[in-house]
Amino acid sequence: MNAQRVFLLEFNELCPSLLKEFMDRGFLPNFRRLYESSIVLTTDAGEKPPHLEPWIQWPTVHTGTPYADHGAFHLGDGRRITRKGVAELLSDAGIPVGVLGSMNMNYTSLHGYVVPDPWDPLGQACPEWLETFYRTVADQVQESSRTKSDSKRQMLQFGWFLANHGLTSGSVCSVVTQLFQERYDPGIKWRRASLLEHLQYDLFRYLNRRFNIRFATFFANSTAHYQHYYWRNMEPERFAVPPLEVDHPSLREAIEYGYRSMDKLLGRFLIDYPDVMLVLVTALSQQPWVETTKCTYRPNRFEELLRFAGISPEGLAIKPVMAEEFHVECPDEPTTDRVKDALSGLSINGEPLMKVDRSENTLFGGCNIQELMDMDQMVSRSKDGAMRRFGDLFYMVHCMRSGRHHPDGALWIRTGCHRVVEQRVPLTAIAPTILERFGVPQPDYMLGHALAVESDPAVATTN
Repeated sequence: MNAQRVFLLEFNELCPSLLKEFMDRGFLPNFRRLYESSIVLTTDAGEKPPHLEPWIQWPTVHTGTPYADHGAFHLGDGRRITRKGVAELLSDAGIPVGVLGSMNMNYTSLHGYVVPDPWDPLGQACPEWLETFYRTVADQVQESSRTKSDSKRQMLQFGWFLANHGLTSGSVCSVVTQLFQERYDPGIKWRRASLLEHLQYDLFRYLNRRFNIRFATFFANSTAHYQHYYWRNMEPERFAVPPLEVDHPSLREAIEYGYRSMDKLLGRFLIDYPDVMLVLVTALSQQPWVETTKCTYRPNRFEELLRFAGISPEGLAIKPVMAEEFHVECPDEPTTDRVKDALSGLSINGEPLMKVDRSENTLFGGCNIQELMDMDQMVSRSKDGAMRRFGDLFYMVHCMRSGRHHPDGALWIRTGCHRVVEQRVPLTAIAPTILERFGVPQPDYMLGHALAVESDPAVATTN
């Protein structure tokens, strides 16, 4: 492998157990190829709930520091991390770097390019001409409210941008096929999440050529999403509560579909970058959440929810995050107080409807309801007792939850030789390992040790 080029494949929350199962069944030929040419390790996230979350673990991967040091607890907190991540350290050393979608980091302008994660409330792509791509992806992932005319215009601009920045005929064919199939069966729209990652890869490959990138990151989240919501559909026999009757039959195959799609994506990496040290990292994984019937609910329109709470949305920046969560950025302290009090004053069946946390003039909130809800229940407003039907204000995000986080993660480092390391390694070792490959000194705040990826006789291994 070329020691001077390293690409970090951030395939969020893939499960070592499912990777093994699907490889053994012959579903993942490209994962098998990578596995058989890699040092195979299992990482330990080093945290327990409520600190076992991808927006906590990925900053640990990048900064080489645990949560107690970097302090990023919510999505968006990455902007306040004071430690430099591995991409910034390499950029400072004059190495061309590219970041595409890495979660909850503080990267801004680098010697190369940056496309922030789509949940970043303050995200700005760099160079600026990447904003067309970034903003469209963020709106799609966040399910932002837009008028049909705005959405159509945005998608046309997005298509034109891709056509001039690496779009392949294979991706065009996949998009056309998906849209055609949706016309006859709208229930398979969920597959778009996987399709988007292949479009992102088209741009990734283009940018790496344009900027002569030597270190790059590529973040993919679709399969993590499928696992969270559709494990119950894949293995209903493991759950006391069956899938909802309204769930589309295709959801039974959603997780397998996600792994197969990521296998195709990995195949593109293997073909396009045969001499690059590919590092597959999942940061953590998932397991079936058999005891929960958790549901999440998101406002139909955020502006409508605020108006019902008695707040004009004018002058407020509303930025959805994941599932039920969203940010509200306010212009000043008095407005922040009013918005927080208004949202906190909504209730249902005598219980608070919303959870609302504050950080300066930004609110971080979401719906408190976590069980299957009668959409005809009434929401009341404390200041005057006004009422509104819950289903008029909220909709259920996908299905009942059925996957939860697990601290084990996969770490496969392609060296050309296959070796399986038995003992777990900390996530804090990944950033020092990358820095060592480029000969860049490890900063004092990184307390982990670089992994000996070529040979390590002190570590027990098995073939």
